[in-house]
Amino acid sequence: MHITMLQEIYDTHSKNIKKYIKNGMYFPLLKIVLFLATGDIFLSTIIIQKAYVANYYYNFEHLYHYVPHPYNWVKQFIRYTDTGHIASFLYYFFPQYIGIAHNVHFTISFAYWFARIIFNMEDRDSKKDDEVIDWFANMWTVSNHGLVYLLILYRVICLPVDTIHYDPFSQNDLMYSYMWFYAWAFFIYLPWRFFTGDPVYSVIAYQSPWSHQIITFLAMNALMYLGNSIGYFITH
Repeated sequence: MHITMLQEIYDTHSKNIKKYIKNGMYFPLLKIVLFLATGDIFLSTIIIQKAYVANYYYNFEHLYHYVPHPYNWVKQFIRYTDTGHIASFLYYFFPQYIGIAHNVHFTISFAYWFARIIFNMEDRDSKKDDEVIDWFANMWTVSNHGLVYLLILYRVICLPVDTIHYDPFSQNDLMYSYMWFYAWAFFIYLPWRFFTGDPVYSVIAYQSPWSHQIITFLAMNALMYLGNSIGYFITH
């Protein structure tokens, strides 16, 4: 009897540990290790933010059915939010693109919370499953829509404008930021929606009121302009 009880306890703990690993609950600790190794909170953050998303879609690919299995992990590259990871690394390696990175993350963060608060936008990728730790996944969703932007904003505020050799938040930065958004819309979002039927965001789904879809589109464009204006005001 005692051996059976010990075996059950072992199996339960073993199952929980596997579940924690599968959900990536070690990423906060890994972020601390990366920060201690690099001394760069921005670099450690953008690496872990992307690593968590990759880990999630790799381990829970079977819960999605947009494309034939086992290729649903590609969803991690489809959302506008996912382009923020590219913008983060672009800025890290090429600091002159700080304006574009700021504007992209500004729209990612504020458009997301605008849609959540005003239109009660649902997270279409949130899955109810025994293997998914909901509160942990939700925590990363929130952090993906604000944390990196705050770090970039801090760097914008501390930017030594008098010593740099580029003009941040110029009209060129604004133009390239719009090009970033429309390139995603035409070359990633629309083809994905056409072939899979997945609207990605509930606020622009077919059943969503046209007024919500139009307001969302206008809000994205307005937020891009506002983000660039805020950056220009801070740096000039």
